[in-house]
Amino acid sequence: MVETGTKNRRYPLIPQEERKCVWMTTGLISYKLCDRDFQCEFCPFDQAIRNEENRGSNLQETEGDWTEGSPNGGSSARIDGSVFYHPDHCWVKVENPETARVGLDDLLTRLIFNVKVVILPQAGSFTGQGECLAHIIQEDYILPVISPLTGSIQTVNTRLKREPGLMIAAPREAGWLVAIKPENLEGDLKNLIFGRKAHAWYQREEKEIIALAGSLLKNEPQAVGPTMQDGGVRIGCLPDVLGAVTSRQKTKILEFIIGRSKNYQKLLSNLAGYGRNKG
Repeated sequence: MVETGTKNRRYPLIPQEERKCVWMTTGLISYKLCDRDFQCEFCPFDQAIRNEENRGSNLQETEGDWTEGSPNGGSSARIDGSVFYHPDHCWVKVENPETARVGLDDLLTRLIFNVKVVILPQAGSFTGQGECLAHIIQEDYILPVISPLTGSIQTVNTRLKREPGLMIAAPREAGWLVAIKPENLEGDLKNLIFGRKAHAWYQREEKEIIALAGSLLKNEPQAVGPTMQDGGVRIGCLPDVLGAVTSRQKTKILEFIIGRSKNYQKLLSNLAGYGRNKG
């Protein structure tokens, strides 16, 4: 509040003509104006908060710190500290307030195999957070991808039409899916996971997948070599476990992971209702 004479005038904290820093929408900072026209890649503050230059910052834990507690070198070591994660296993990289890039996270890509076709939305179309964004058609399974954001599709990764395997080989680089112009970025980000919370969530997901894979392998011991009970070595980390399961077992794990999702259950319910109405 600014005092002028005997009267107090209230001025808005952020003038309408000023631009808020994109990191204000994440809740990590309460006030910062953008002085680089949203060109975040050239912003020292952006680099510092992502721990690319200042790994000692208290605002953001480093990726290296997270991996110290990762059991047996599991895939939680591959959490990216500069992106947000959706519980239905997509990552979101906010490039600026007008553009967010979306792709599949490491856990989901470890469960995908023999991808035949990737069906992406058309540029200019609209998607809602929690709605079906794309379909990944495997040899014997169709995987719906749930959108982590609400907004219009700016661009799609056309390389995936020719090279669908990029989603698995480079999910955070060349294997991205779409770029979205968010309609409600601040609201949507509240439903995503970031930083240490993302790491803790990832570890819980890993443990659940490992437990499920272990149960499947126990019921079909011929799928793997010696186990602890008969003198072998315990398989404890996710890459080793998933390397031991069969393709059919991997599909079962994939069905289990997405089957827990309320968004996926809603999607199946809507499709069933559409089928009944059409009939």
